Order: sequence, then C-alpha cells, then structure tokens
Amino acid sequence: MNKPSPLPRDLDTLFIERDRAQVTLDSIGDAVVSTDFRGHITYLNKAAEHLTGFPQEAAFGRPIGEVFRLVHAVSRRPVDCPVTESIIENQRRSVGAHCLLLRRENTLVPVDVSATPIHDRLGGVVGAVLVAHDVTAARELSDRLARLALYDHLTGLPNRTLFADRLDRAIGLAKRAGDSFSLLYIDLDNFKEVNDRLGHQAGDQLLQIAADRLLRCVRNSDTVSRQGGDEFLALLINCSDVNASILCAQKIVDTLSAPYLIDGTDLRLSATVGIALYPSDATEARSLVRAADTAMYRGKCAGRGGYVCFSATTSS
Repeated sequence: MNKPSPLPRDLDTLFIERDRAQVTLDSIGDAVVSTDFRGHITYLNKAAEHLTGFPQEAAFGRPIGEVFRLVHAVSRRPVDCPVTESIIENQRRSVGAHCLLLRRENTLVPVDVSATPIHDRLGGVVGAVLVAHDVTAARELSDRLARLALYDHLTGLPNRTLFADRLDRAIGLAKRAGDSFSLLYIDLDNFKEVNDRLGHQAGDQLLQIAADRLLRCVRNSDTVSRQGGDEFLALLINCSDVNASILCAQKIVDTLSAPYLIDGTDLRLSATVGIALYPSDATEARSLVRAADTAMYRGKCAGRGGYVCFSATTSS
C-alpha cells in the first residue's frame, strides 16, 4: 500500500503558520475583517461574526458596507466604511467618534473602526483589514461620569453646574429676542427638623418625592434644579410676566404642602418660594438668583408657606 508523500517542508510550514494565525485572530476580542481590493469580504474572525451578526459563510464575498453598516450616533445618518477610502488612498483610515454599527438583526452597537491597506510583496494594494472595537462599556462609563458631573445623585435633577449653564443660555436667548422669563427659588420649610427626627434616609426619600412633585408643576421646556439641601431653583422659560409666575409659584406651594408618606409616617411640610423676573429684576445670572433668594428669605420672615415677588415684595 502506497503511503501518501509528505508535504514539502515549506508548504507544511505555511499550513502551520496559517493555523497559528487563525487561532490568534479568533482569540482576540476585537472584530477583524479582511477584504480584497474591491472591498469585498474575504475573512471574518469570531469576534467579527459575533459583533456583526453575520457568520463567515454569509458575509464572504459581500461588499464590506453591507456587513459593516455604520451610522452616526446622533443623526443616525449613514457613515461611510473606511475600507474603501483606505484602499484608494493607501493609508490607514478611521471613522470619527460617536459611530454605531447596525448589526444584522438591526440592533445598534457603539464601535471604534479603523481600516489599513494590505500590500502584496511588491507593495501594491490588494485589499484592506478592518478592525472594530465594541466600546459599549466605555460609552456607558463616560455617560455615567457625565451624568454624575451634571445631575444631583439623590434626585436626578440638574445640579448647580448644569443649571448655571441653562440659566446663562436662557439669558442669552432672551437678550437677543427681547424676551423675559422667571426664576423661582424654592425652600422646604422645617425640613431640618424632619431630617433630625426621622433620620437622613427618611429625609432623602422626602427630597426625592418633593423633586418629583416639582417636575410635575412645570413644563418640559423648564428646568428644576436641586441647589443643595432642601433648596431648589426653577427656571420658567414660558413665564414671561409676574402673573404667570405667581400662578406657578402657588401651584408649587400647594403641591409641596400635600402629605408625604415616609415609612408609614404621614409628614406635612410647607414651602416658600421667591420669584424674580428677567430682565426687570436682574440682567445677570448671579444677580437674578440672588434676587429670587432674597424674595424667598422675605417669605420665610413673613411666615413661610407662600411666595414673594422680588420687585413687589408682597406675600400671598
């Protein structure tokens, strides 16, 4: 019986190197796709199959743009795959930040994508290799950090930093358009006594309920912010006169004065609101906040549980 002749040494070595390369590519976490000079797919590693949803046999020979369908994270407009540009220009190319991959089952995954040309022995471009990295975890971490920097951790309301930015924007827009708006400074009366008597956990629950009630008192275009402790600010873009501001302030006073059920205990608080108008009471952000705070303090001195307008300094 004739034995098969052994493979030539160089061919045997080639198979070994190919298998080693295959194992290596399938072991890395990034998606790797190779194409020919026309941009048609010739290979996907396991990570690329998982990321795109296309198995090797379904993707082979297809244009790269049919498998790696990229869209902008905000506009959802198509983004050109960098493979074609890389082949034509014979340079490494990548897509910008905030890019999403539209997978085979039409789900979206945030990715970083780059393409590098493949050369033959003579230096000619024969294709490209695309590398894609799933950045879902990194984007989520970035979003969480951004939220921590701009939102109050307890109530989820905009914090001082974000509110200051929105107030500056409101002033800029109102100045250009010749409009006016209202700013309310809101303080929960006797909150410290409740907090000391029932503990910080109960106090935190009360603040969360109060924040939710405040949001229900304003429009979606308005901004409610927790300034710290039991103090809140409300930027009312659509309240351009004192009467509209008073109606909103009274609604807030009534809403925040409703009973709070905390751990089986029926709590009752009142709230005092200071009202300031732009530009009649102040034309700068700090001055406007100070005016609303001053009006609120006058309301505290007058007996609490009501509202005071900075200009009129009259309580309800």
